[in-house]
Order: sequence, then structure tokens, then C-alpha cells
Amino acid sequence: MRRRLTPPFFCLFFKLVDALSCSTTTGGSCCSPTNGIVLLSQQWYEGLGPSDYFTMHGLWPNMCNGGRTPKKGCDPSRRYGNLDPILRRNQSLYDDMSTYWPSFNGEDRNAEFWSHEWITHGTCITTLERQCFSNFQEYQDLFTYFNTALELYQQYNLYAVLSDANIIPGGSYSLDQFESAVRAYTGFMPLITCKEGSKLDEIRIYFKVRNGNHYEPINSTARSSCSRTRRIEYPVK
Repeated sequence: MRRRLTPPFFCLFFKLVDALSCSTTTGGSCCSPTNGIVLLSQQWYEGLGPSDYFTMHGLWPNMCNGGRTPKKGCDPSRRYGNLDPILRRNQSLYDDMSTYWPSFNGEDRNAEFWSHEWITHGTCITTLERQCFSNFQEYQDLFTYFNTALELYQQYNLYAVLSDANIIPGGSYSLDQFESAVRAYTGFMPLITCKEGSKLDEIRIYFKVRNGNHYEPINSTARSSCSRTRRIEYPVK
């Protein structure tokens, strides 16, 4: 899975400003997301996806103060209906999403899952609004969202990051070990969530966005939910 993105944001085209979200030089909604922070959420779900990869949950915008965007999304005009035939127009992207971004409810629910992620989260990333593209093509916002998410997923391969720190499935580790491993790679504190009390659930990396499409890691705006006094199970898929 290799992808190279050069989205045609007018902020980059005209080189208006060195715009960074949640700063004094935001540069307008097409140069940095109005909501400010974007987080990449990857999940470890037994039986889901390749055994040596986390799977994608989503790419979510948050407000600069850590608040969340509306649960129903931000732009009803971009509710594109059934995404399956739309995404199949790019078979390579579709295949990658089927492998690395599957629904835990089964393959036949993938398009429903992806539609939820796009409507709820993708439509709230203002740098993807139609007017932010120099020559907008049909569904370019949608394809850019999913491509960007998978590019970040590839760049921040959490299975590899943890393996490099000798954290491997089948063992149990402290919250400090998980956080330290990710922080050693990104330079910043992630958010770790657990299910059933002490079983690894998700790892989230937070970003500010510069000039439309450069995602720069930052410290999580929330604390990890796992216990610091109990070891976290990292089960084999």
C-alpha cells in the first residue's frame, strides 16, 4: 500500500501563508482545518484485518480545545449515499480500505462504516470543502479524505512501532510502555484506550495541520483511558 498525495488546495497553489491550525496563522478554512486538531485512530480488534497490522477506525477532526465536532457531521450536501460503487472507481483504494479499514460487523457492512466515517468526520475537515480544490472533480473531497487517512495510517504503522519496542501480540505491557513506544516514534504523547478493563483497544495520534495537507503530530489533548496500575493485554489476532 503506497500512495503519494498532492491535493490541489488553493492555499498551497497561491502560497498565501505558512498556515498552521490552532495558531495565530491559521490562514483560512482551506489552509488549515477550522476545527483545528485531527486525530488518527487505529484499533486492535481480534479477528479483524491482517494479523500484523492495526486496522483503521478513522481520521477525526476535533476543536482546538479538544471538543468534538457535531455527531451528524458538518455538511449535509455531501452525504453521497452508498459509497461502495463510488469507491470502486478507484479499485486500488477500495482494495486497501477493504483490507485495512474493514468493519467489525462484516465485509457487507464496510460501505456503511465508511459512509459513517465520511459523513460524521470527513465533512467536518474544512480543508476538504469543494471550494478548497483548484479544479474540483466529482467526489475529489471524498477520495482525498480516505487517501489522506490511509497515507497517515501507512506512515504511522503502529504494529511496526510497537514491535520495534519489543511490544508484540500475546504479551501484556504497562500503559507507560505503550505510550513510550509511540512517543519515541512521533515525538509526542498518544492516547491509548482499553476495553474490558485491560485489553488494548485503540491508539490515537493527534495532529495539527499546516498548509492544508501537512499533518504534524502533537500531544494528545486527552488522557489515555487504560489503567496505569494494571498491565494491558495485547492479544494475538
